[in-house]
Amino acid sequence: MGVTDTVAVGGTEVRLDRSDSSHVVGAPEPARLARFLPGLPTLVGLFEFVLLYGLYKFYSSIRNGVGWEDRATAYETGAAILRVQDALFLSWERPLNHWVASSDVLSAVVAVHYQSFHFWLTPLVLIWLYRRRRAHYRVASAIWMGTTFLALIGFYLLPTAPPRLMAGEGFVDVMRETSTWGWWATSGAPGPEMISNQFAAMPSLHCAWAAWCGAVVYLLVRRTWVRVLAVGYPLSTFVVVMATANHYLLDIVAGVALLVLVAGLVVLVDRQLRARREQAAPA
Repeated sequence: MGVTDTVAVGGTEVRLDRSDSSHVVGAPEPARLARFLPGLPTLVGLFEFVLLYGLYKFYSSIRNGVGWEDRATAYETGAAILRVQDALFLSWERPLNHWVASSDVLSAVVAVHYQSFHFWLTPLVLIWLYRRRRAHYRVASAIWMGTTFLALIGFYLLPTAPPRLMAGEGFVDVMRETSTWGWWATSGAPGPEMISNQFAAMPSLHCAWAAWCGAVVYLLVRRTWVRVLAVGYPLSTFVVVMATANHYLLDIVAGVALLVLVAGLVVLVDRQLRARREQAAPA
């Protein structure tokens, strides 16, 4: 039998086996290991905070870097998207926007949806994952951050004016029409101007985040009514972003496709890493 040591880790006594594997050159002694383990969550949390802060700074640099040439490109891209959709009879945002704008009640409902759920549900799902589904948190959060990062690159490379800014196309800026409720009146976008990029339509990060929330909750929760809500949330978001004239149908398709692509890559890498760890583990 190997020699064992009993140490305290986070207030709990843990028995560490000091057999052959503990005498590998460079392996930490049990006491040093016990002192290091409690600090791991803090280090991981700090690393993730740095990543999120980096994403915010990246977004800010993109927002602040929109010049007149980029604005011209944004309007040209928006016009091109409309031409393609009109040719394929896929401009669903037109009838949706006109239908919603014709009703004060519908306008208020979609405005509340657009300016609230997107900014509250995503962080709540991240917190829920970290606290209640820790085993799935790393992969799920990596998918979310990867999708966000690539979408920000898309905003930089392809600035796109949303339908509500396309003069002469007949769209109604629903968010602006309902701005007496308290959101930003001049742009139609919710929240202060400092966090809003007016030409970040392609791909739709709004819809990518909603699809991420819905997929995560649907896959990790077994209650039927919760799963119904998980499916309904992204679907309602797809309708709302078009009804408010904030996104084209192709923006939604691009956002969801980006999420699926990133999810596939992250899951593939995670499986390969797990397989390597299993192969390296002692029999």
